Amino acid sequence: MATLDLQVGASLDDCMVYWTGVAWAIDLNQSLVNGQQVGYNAADFCKAGGGMRFLNVTIPQGATITTAYLTITARSTDSLTTVNSVIVGEDADNAAAFSTLDNYKGRRGTVVGGANNNNITSASVNFNSIPSWTTDTAYNSPDIKTIIQEIVNRAGWVSGNALVLYWDDHANASTNTDGTRRGGYCYDGSTSLCVKLHIEYTTVVGRSYGFIIG
Repeated sequence: MATLDLQVGASLDDCMVYWTGVAWAIDLNQSLVNGQQVGYNAADFCKAGGGMRFLNVTIPQGATITTAYLTITARSTDSLTTVNSVIVGEDADNAAAFSTLDNYKGRRGTVVGGANNNNITSASVNFNSIPSWTTDTAYNSPDIKTIIQEIVNRAGWVSGNALVLYWDDHANASTNTDGTRRGGYCYDGSTSLCVKLHIEYTTVVGRSYGFIIG
């Protein structure tokens, strides 16, 4: 069993995307809230979520993922319910940093107005009915091993590549009451408390075959 612990490591390795009431908008530096936020904050700040990129994922191609989860440290105390969200991965060998809204749409898919869903994993995990959060407390997501497994099973995956995960409520599944949200620190909000990724995995050990005489 091997363990890998990573965290977002640069400003453009996370972003937040939300609906303004008339159009989608992206915050690459997350100066508005300094956080990875999901849920409904206001009529002009809803369907919120975003992406997180993790570098140097030193897992061999085809390794078996036994456990994986995100750790998100709350940037505010929020208790209104109900907050529903989803975690999905980018189906890429070596995911790029975030750049523009159109880039995000093309990668995240139709839920934000992208042309198709060709660039996300078929595996996804619901993160629903999220309990109350308290400022500066760390919370783990549900197990997302199926998402990580799909990425490292790609034929072009190489140990040390980067992967992207999306955590969002772009589908507007949360209660539409102002403040029905959960938000964690992004890189620009805290370089030490930003989102982390924990993965446990095993690899197949090869056998030696031969003859022994004597």
